[in-house]
Amino acid sequence: MGTFGEYIKSALSSIRNNKGRSFLTMLGIIIGISAVLVVLIIGDGMKATVNSEIDSMGASSISVTLDDTKTDKRFTRSQLKAIEENIDGIYGISPSFTVWGNANSKRGEGFELFITGGSESSETASGIKMLHGRYYNSSDVEDGKQVLVVSQSFARNIFGYEEVVGETLDVTAYDITKEFMIVGIREDTPMDIAFSSYGEDIILTADGPYTSLAEAYGFDMDNMFNSFTIYLDSENRNEVLGKARSVVENVTGLRGENAVKISSGSGFDETTNSILDIITSVVAIIAAISLLVGGIGVMNIMTVSVTERTREIGIRKSLGARTSSILTQFLAEASILTFTGGIIGIIFGITVSFIICKIIDFSFSVNPVLVAAVVAISTSIGLFFGIYPAKRAANLDPIEALRNE
Repeated sequence: MGTFGEYIKSALSSIRNNKGRSFLTMLGIIIGISAVLVVLIIGDGMKATVNSEIDSMGASSISVTLDDTKTDKRFTRSQLKAIEENIDGIYGISPSFTVWGNANSKRGEGFELFITGGSESSETASGIKMLHGRYYNSSDVEDGKQVLVVSQSFARNIFGYEEVVGETLDVTAYDITKEFMIVGIREDTPMDIAFSSYGEDIILTADGPYTSLAEAYGFDMDNMFNSFTIYLDSENRNEVLGKARSVVENVTGLRGENAVKISSGSGFDETTNSILDIITSVVAIIAAISLLVGGIGVMNIMTVSVTERTREIGIRKSLGARTSSILTQFLAEASILTFTGGIIGIIFGITVSFIICKIIDFSFSVNPVLVAAVVAISTSIGLFFGIYPAKRAANLDPIEALRNE
């Protein structure tokens, strides 16, 4: 322990005697460690923020589908109602289908319409923000009322203004024209904005009860749906997943036929996390290149140090210093430099990450395992890049070293 302490003391003395050079040696490590840490912390913050936004949009979803290769059955309206009543902890379920139609504006212009039919629970799940009026409700779905909730761009293009609650509109689809009343205007979604930006081929979007759309355009509600979506809070996902298949098989009489396919909405969360992880990893690898540069800087400076101290090394070896002692001293010096640079880099990186996260409103958290790994990496860099100059110093011939001026 005493000998090791001497190595450390000698290394610290050498560092103190060459403060400027020692700082420049550490600078590359400080920048590299800081860059990697900033990228990883901000990446974690971005992932946490995105997941929080997804959760705040409402809820998760689970898709239930009948396998057409194993059954030709379809969900009837009464079966859908029974399934919803027998699964606890959900906002509701909704089949979904779309109606492509067209309508004329008050100015006589024709527009293509994309109308999505669903249940009232669709509002909770999709994070819809209502601007005027209301979303269609359970009564509208149950009674098949011919009502629509339209987007902002729909209202402006068809009626010329946004607050159109109570207005009626003739919608033609499948050569059938039906009148619908507007009960609500919702905020434009990214899809609405994209559809309404096609220049002359603008497509306007709206939502309506699946029952009213089916009845209006001659669909058989008991023979058209082979899938539906369960909307639920993400905290209940595992419980609902465990029960959904059993309930659906019992209600449809398909137990034992393996014809019911369940797909958890968590796949979206997992895909999002995977994409963010890949982005963070790629940027972190790019940032880590600066660590390589810093390590090469350590090697260069240590090599210069060996050259400057050649005569000192010759004297020590002529007085009986072992090759391993010289090697250990220089490795200790390189390790101290990179370890110290790593600690400073960690402090600087965490500080910068905190400031950036606050500015861009990302979640901020520091993983202790990550910090420990960074310290280990910085020290390892010192050992790795200090090996060459340390071996060079240790292998010097004492007679040749003493001749050095």
